[in-house]
Amino acid sequence: MKKNIIKSLVLFLAVTSLTSCLKDDSLVLDPAKGVNVIEFANPGQINVIGSIYPLYVQSYAVVPEVTKTITVSYSGPETEAPEDITVNIALAPTSVITEYNDNQHEAYELMPASNYTITTTSVVIKKGTSKASFNILFKPTTFDLAKALVLPLKITSVSSGTISGNFNTILLNVGAKNRIDGLYSYKTSATTYLVPNADDKDVPLVTSGANTVRTNLLNTYANIITYSIDPITNKVTVVGGFGTPITDPISNYNPTTKVMYVKWVTTTGRNFEETYTYTGVR
Repeated sequence: MKKNIIKSLVLFLAVTSLTSCLKDDSLVLDPAKGVNVIEFANPGQINVIGSIYPLYVQSYAVVPEVTKTITVSYSGPETEAPEDITVNIALAPTSVITEYNDNQHEAYELMPASNYTITTTSVVIKKGTSKASFNILFKPTTFDLAKALVLPLKITSVSSGTISGNFNTILLNVGAKNRIDGLYSYKTSATTYLVPNADDKDVPLVTSGANTVRTNLLNTYANIITYSIDPITNKVTVVGGFGTPITDPISNYNPTTKVMYVKWVTTTGRNFEETYTYTGVR
């Protein structure tokens, strides 16, 4: 009987303690005490996850002018902005490009002002909404394809809320599409290292220079691979990814069929034999 009394007392105290906790207003989440965060929304896929700044590759056909829409967004304890929020945008300092280059071993350069027009430097996320957008007019016919150009953007101030620590600055690597750029079917040989007999669809080859393209087959390489295509001979050379690759001289691009065949080996002896067949614009 004594044991039963003790058990009942312990149970009573536990229930009382739980009831007390549930009534304690200090433990109830208060939406009013949350933080409203303002940041750039992703304008595409981040080129390198985990880089010091998010960089996005944007490539366009060689035409006089194209429009790119950039969006800023609100997130917070309420699903929509509780008031009008003015967001001011400007060019980020060139030091962010230097930092990115040092962090990722790249050689990006600031895009000249003659290559673009920013339509506004201030937007308003209206009360009851979560986003606001502005346009950048790019001029691909003025791009220098021999250079890796970047337009750095920064949220400089907001009328309400907190500027995001991770997405307050973005880098747009913008260029004109070269003749190789597009979507391809991708096949590998039976002897290819890592993923033999691969058969993938809609693999993008993205312009990274006047005569270079990149692929981001992370499921195959866990690396970004860069191919250089000679504009005269159409010979292909692997110039980036896995240290210093050695490319077989038979590697080539056929401009008539738009098929690229690449055979190469890494300095550690990993063999690759790949065929890219053009399927459409990217």
